[in-house]
Amino acid sequence: MQGSPELPPPPPLQPRSVADILETAFDLYKRHWVTLVQLVAYLIVPLTLVQSLIGALLEGETVIEDGRRVIDEGAAGLLGGAFIVWLAGIFIQLLLIGAMTWAVANILIGREPDISDSYRNGYKRVWSILLVALLSLLAFLAGLVLLIIPGAIVLTRLCVAVPAVVVEQRKGTDALSRSWNLVKGFGWPVFGALIVTLVIAGIINTILTRIAGDSWFALWILSSIGSVVTTPFLSLVVGLIYFDLRVRKENLDVATLEREVQAAAAP
Repeated sequence: MQGSPELPPPPPLQPRSVADILETAFDLYKRHWVTLVQLVAYLIVPLTLVQSLIGALLEGETVIEDGRRVIDEGAAGLLGGAFIVWLAGIFIQLLLIGAMTWAVANILIGREPDISDSYRNGYKRVWSILLVALLSLLAFLAGLVLLIIPGAIVLTRLCVAVPAVVVEQRKGTDALSRSWNLVKGFGWPVFGALIVTLVIAGIINTILTRIAGDSWFALWILSSIGSVVTTPFLSLVVGLIYFDLRVRKENLDVATLEREVQAAAAP
């Protein structure tokens, strides 16, 4: 399947400022927002509904003892349910990360992403993404032991490990070292793009959460909206960073990337 000529081409071979990355991400978002929003909503809306319900039920089972809010002994079943929902939430988030990364890779080679295809390829890589996430967390915590700044450096250098898993089929430490080497030499612009994106997402989610007040139903609706709106943009920014780094360091072209996507899609 060839890319449609009306779709925007991948980022050109040139240094890209933070503003360039954000502008391109926003432009791609506008062109593909229907598919990207649906891709997130199908997983996030039911997940946040269950999480909000469990949270509301647990809050109803709390009592005040010695000035502290504690959960009543009769709520053991709810706690078990909350734990199961928490595990399911981790799995769904990992699946969504993989699916969104796959969708962005297809956008960057000029294709309209397919929702079922994105879920399928995200599911194929769930456990690899989990391993990369755990290793990244351990590396980040090791950086925090030194100070906050080393921790931030680690997160920046590992930020494109998941695209390496999804597109290049790398795993574990190989994906981490791949991300580390790609970001090396471009840490500040990558960090800047990530920080601006996270601040934008944080502001949107904070505003919506505060509007919800104490209503679990309003919290579910507004937190779902926040995630559905911000997740595609963050995924696009990370995908653009990954693609741009490979273009600059390896002269990657669309034809090569398309071959990699086709190889990754094979059973």
